[in-house]
Amino acid sequence: MKKMMMVAACVGGLACMLACNKEEVGAYTPLPKIHLGETFKYKCEPENYIRLEYDTLGEAAVLNFYKDEITSLDYLEYDENSCTFSFHKGETGLYRISWEYTSENTLRILYGQNGMWYRMNASGTHEYLLEANDGMAIKVIAYRTNFDSLHCTINRFCIEEYKNEEQQE
Repeated sequence: MKKMMMVAACVGGLACMLACNKEEVGAYTPLPKIHLGETFKYKCEPENYIRLEYDTLGEAAVLNFYKDEITSLDYLEYDENSCTFSFHKGETGLYRISWEYTSENTLRILYGQNGMWYRMNASGTHEYLLEANDGMAIKVIAYRTNFDSLHCTINRFCIEEYKNEEQQE
């Protein structure tokens, strides 16, 4: 009887430990950082993917950048874990987001707020004018492929305040 109680206690303890570590096993890990102009090749692991809310296209890897290569705006914060730029100016502003890249993967440049994400690179142009409020965010993603291979070169990705020609005169 003592042996059965001991075995039951061990099994119960093991089950509890496995349940407690469940979150750590599937924890998200950001991709390595990308320098503009350099070719980036990476074999993604399951922990490199996220699933965006309200997105039916599947899992995506979020590209990880060096903030100082993308923007000089001090009120644009970069979250190293989520690989997301977010606006914190205190007022609504107009911004030019521009990009140029080559990729074997389909890349999506997204802006979002309150859990909803919208594509900027849908029209075939290489820039987008975004009217951004505090808390709005920008990220670049690559949807998961059959071979989990990411291969791209981001030549330009820039976030800057937009000033039309009338304002500059």
